[in-house]
Amino acid sequence: MTTLVHRSVTLVSLVGRLNPAALDGLIPHEAAHGVLDGLLATRAGTAGGAAGLNPQPLPPVAAALRLSVARTVNAVANAAITARVSGGDAGRILAEAGDDWCGTPHGRIPWPRHWPLPWPPEGPLPIDPGFATPAVQAQAALALQGYANGIADEQLKSSFGELAEKLADAALQNAG
Repeated sequence: MTTLVHRSVTLVSLVGRLNPAALDGLIPHEAAHGVLDGLLATRAGTAGGAAGLNPQPLPPVAAALRLSVARTVNAVANAAITARVSGGDAGRILAEAGDDWCGTPHGRIPWPRHWPLPWPPEGPLPIDPGFATPAVQAQAALALQGYANGIADEQLKSSFGELAEKLADAALQNAG
C-alpha cells in the first residue's frame, strides 16, 4: 500500500517531467534541473545521449504539453462548474474527461476527446507517450485536487476530488 506522502512525492516528480520548476524547494534546482532537462531532452527526442552531461533548455515539446495540460484542466473544470451552475450534470463532464485521461486513449496519449489535442493528431508524436502519459495524469490530478480544495459546493468538491484521485492512481500505475 502506497502512503499518501509517497504518492504525493511521486506525483510531484512526475509533474517535474514537464515542469522542472515544480521541484524547486524540494531538490537543489541547479543539479536537478540540469539532469531533468537533459532527461527530458533525450526522452523527447530533441537532444543526443550526452544531454544529461551537457544540460539543454527544457524541450519546447514538453513545455507546450505542460501548458496544454493546464489549459485543458482549466477548460474541463470550467465546463463542469458551468454545468453545475446551469443545472447540468457536472459529474458526467468530469467522468467523461476522467475516462479519456485514464482509460484507453483515443489518440496516442490519454486526452479528453472534447478538447483539442496538444499537437496535430497526424504525423509523428513529438514525445514518448510512455513518458508523457503519467506526467499528464499527475499534473491534471494535482490541478483538479486544487479545484476540489477551493470549492465550497460539496457536490463539485466531491466530483473534482474523485477525478483527482482516479488520475493520481492512473499516473502512479503508468509510472511503473
